[in-house]
Amino acid sequence: MDRTRIAAFLDRFVVFASGATTIGLLAVADRTGLGSWLGENESGTASEIAEGAGLETRYVEEILSGLAAAGVLEYEADRGAFRLPPEHALFLAEETSPYFMGGWLDMIPAMMSQIDGVAQATVHGGGVGFEEFGDRMIRGIDRGNSPSQRVFLVKRWLPAVPGLIDRLEQGIRVADIGCGSGTAAIVLAEAFPNSHVTGFDVSEELLAIARSRAGDLRNLELRQYSAHEIPTDPKFELITTFDVIHDLADPMAGLTRIREALAPDGDYLMMEPNASSRLEENLDDQGSLTYGFSALHCMTQSLARGGAGLGAAWGRERAEQHARAAGFGSFRALDEIANRFSSFYLLGV
Repeated sequence: MDRTRIAAFLDRFVVFASGATTIGLLAVADRTGLGSWLGENESGTASEIAEGAGLETRYVEEILSGLAAAGVLEYEADRGAFRLPPEHALFLAEETSPYFMGGWLDMIPAMMSQIDGVAQATVHGGGVGFEEFGDRMIRGIDRGNSPSQRVFLVKRWLPAVPGLIDRLEQGIRVADIGCGSGTAAIVLAEAFPNSHVTGFDVSEELLAIARSRAGDLRNLELRQYSAHEIPTDPKFELITTFDVIHDLADPMAGLTRIREALAPDGDYLMMEPNASSRLEENLDDQGSLTYGFSALHCMTQSLARGGAGLGAAWGRERAEQHARAAGFGSFRALDEIANRFSSFYLLGV
């Protein structure tokens, strides 16, 4: 046995465990308002912060200490004060920031709550259904995806498709499939009043949230359809999916239906997790994160419906293979859209 390797793996395991407990502390801070208070105020001692946030001092002291040890907070030992740097607040306290990751503080605990179910499925087959993850997962997906869609969809993502902004301004038919709580569909409808936008989702619960947010937008329609059942006539000049295809029970049926619903000169913009189809190219922290999310949520909820279990790390190579098999004539990775976590693909009939 190599003692150097033993020591090195012990160090690595401590990183794994401290990351898990740090997420736990951040989740508590998020749910109690402590994170928001830290984002809005300069700094303070544990007692000052507890009083300002209206929380119990002993808990606040321990949470702040753990977050300081993790490098989330700065600690001034001479006066015992804690401070959340503004750069870190972008991720933890500012829900309008495109870098906000508070949704992960809902999603990760929701995934961890179903470990026993995933273990059972690993032994006996099947999976853990989406509904088993509860409202916390729905909230997390919404909080995780909405900030970047609000900021980047119109400013960065759509302009990467040649001529698309002009066509949207003139007026075309748009479908956002797997629209969830409706952020992308609403943003599209608000930004391009001459275009008609239809958001499709299989979940009536999520569509109810979307309808409550849509107000009186007359160019937005929200309908309950699965991806492989969406109407194909009249056809759509733009179809979008944001982190949808890898979650489908039958991704090939979904892609085939999208191709059938897309106008001959239309564009299909697909966003999927940023990964390679080859494991050897994903052997880093981001790959670990992607496979973890996949096994504990994306893949298992597909398998629970007797699905393909494609998984979050299916990668661009397999994405193109599926697109070609579904009958798409063109497939291009939009590498000009710089995004650490997502890849964008442009498909055409």
